[in-house]
Amino acid sequence: MMVDAKIVLLDEVGAGVNRTLLKDLGTAILRLNKEKNYTFCMIEHDMDFISRMCDPVIVMSDGAVLFEGSPEEVKKNEKVIESYLGRGNENNGEKN
Repeated sequence: MMVDAKIVLLDEVGAGVNRTLLKDLGTAILRLNKEKNYTFCMIEHDMDFISRMCDPVIVMSDGAVLFEGSPEEVKKNEKVIESYLGRGNENNGEKN
């Protein structure tokens, strides 16, 4: 912020941060965006935090864009779910 940056890159803002502090960090980021017109590019896996902060959300996998949309669209997208959560114990359609 000392050099009056226009784009600020943030990596894993929420990693190891308690929920109260993360909420305060989010509020500060939103304020800087609104008051100083800073653009923030965040890498983050906490979808609750991202949902509060970002629209659109861009999901990447293996160095490429997997999906882009609203936070709600991202949470429901099958490609995102499969890439980040996997499919569990489907075993080629066989039941255990």
